[in-house]
Amino acid sequence: MFGRFFDTTAVDEFADWVVEELKRTLPASFDPNLQNVAQKVDRLDKRIAERTVTFAKGFKLNLYQKARLASRVQEGMNAHGYPKSFVETFSLTIVKRVMAVSRKQRVPA
Repeated sequence: MFGRFFDTTAVDEFADWVVEELKRTLPASFDPNLQNVAQKVDRLDKRIAERTVTFAKGFKLNLYQKARLASRVQEGMNAHGYPKSFVETFSLTIVKRVMAVSRKQRVPA
């Protein structure tokens, strides 16, 4: 009964992908004054949005899995040296995106 409740395999894979994509596109030491930062952020946002839709179609997250997603993203970002305020905001935004897409996927009875 509780086997799927604590299964975080897909959540961990998604969180790790998000952190790797962030690290690849905007390393923790990026200079916000560079000319192409806005373009990089836009591309990153689009890739995350697309992947979030795909992820949310396959999984309906429970409370534990949502917390795990935020925690895993935070841990990954902290390990790469991102500022604490950015880490907290970004990780919660990822969870909110997944929840918003999940709500849109539901069909009223």
